[in-house]
Amino acid sequence: MKISILSIGDELLRGSTVNTNLARIGQELGAVAIFPVIEMAIKDTALEIKDGLDVLFKRSDLIISTGGLGPTSDDVTKTTVAEYFRLELHEDARISDRIRSFWMARRFGKMPESVLNQALVPDGAKVIENKTGTAPGLIIESKKLKKTIIMLPGPPHEMYPMLMDHVIPYLRSISKEKLYTEIIYLSGIPESCVEQKAAPIAASAKGLSIAYCASPESIKVFLSGRDKALVSKNMCQIKRKLGDFLLSGDAKTVAEEIITLLRKRKIMLGIAESCTGGMIASAITDVAGSSDILMGSAVVYSNDWKRKILGVKKATLEKYGAVSDKCAKELVEGVCRKFKAGAGIAVTGIAGPGGGTTEKPVGLVFIATKYKGKTVVEQYKFPGTRDMVRRRAVSSALNQLRRQIIF
Repeated sequence: MKISILSIGDELLRGSTVNTNLARIGQELGAVAIFPVIEMAIKDTALEIKDGLDVLFKRSDLIISTGGLGPTSDDVTKTTVAEYFRLELHEDARISDRIRSFWMARRFGKMPESVLNQALVPDGAKVIENKTGTAPGLIIESKKLKKTIIMLPGPPHEMYPMLMDHVIPYLRSISKEKLYTEIIYLSGIPESCVEQKAAPIAASAKGLSIAYCASPESIKVFLSGRDKALVSKNMCQIKRKLGDFLLSGDAKTVAEEIITLLRKRKIMLGIAESCTGGMIASAITDVAGSSDILMGSAVVYSNDWKRKILGVKKATLEKYGAVSDKCAKELVEGVCRKFKAGAGIAVTGIAGPGGGTTEKPVGLVFIATKYKGKTVVEQYKFPGTRDMVRRRAVSSALNQLRRQIIF
């Protein structure tokens, strides 16, 4: 079974909206060893959609499309696909009733009749319920054309539940090739080093394939094959080889693991941030249950507030500057003292694009972590844009505390 992805929306081509749907679909398909062969992004017009279907169906048996299922005049995906498959549209009464109830519950006032266009369903299509919005997903299987299309709405909060609850199970049920995949999550190691250690293990047995997905926060390693026992055996070898960087338990991010580690030890966390502006606290609070360990966070951008809130010494700032190991140390000790926390993280640096000097260039970041009375301060020099410097600082700060807790 060959699968392709069709992303529909002018906003994707203009760059005004980041295509996060593509990333999520690719990740979740990869997790079950189903890998798309091609992806295309097109405008919201009938002509472009028909051309896109022609191109992708030449390369694949099944298309997953996102976007263009809403109630406005530029939402033409469903009608265009129905014409393409030569199907009539009919109104589904259950969907109509749900749309009316949804509209009334949101108290939007009188509902425009055009909203009920979302209740029109191509003959023979399978309906995927939308639990967070109004436009349902649709699956059309054409035995005559030997082609299938799965249409999903564009808003990620509507698309993703449909993908996980319906599309992935559907794809696994119709897949002729039963592949087994195991995934591990790593952090604190470059992707090239992961490949150097893991690739030989995957290559030692026939029928196994390995893939990597890297970000500043973590690296995912996928090992797939038709023999479940073989996949499991070789993944165990990879885990042993990369054990120091392997996230434990069910953790998929370093933030999740830190929360689990501190919760088990009944130790609370305090965070002080300057150049990262709250991103570390955000990474922690993105995880459900973070309130079990997070006492509080302080974003202290100015020197005055570094002194007033967290007690950084005036002499330290005057002699060494805010971007220094001495300042980072006093920040983490101050935030632990302020919040009565046994663990702490503090970050101070120059994210750029301006503000750097020969002595203290853009990308220079000092990270201090404290755990059980011991403070560790590390100096980093991150390359890249302001965004990348900040994201790398967040990842490094979390990893630094993780290492301190574990080792």
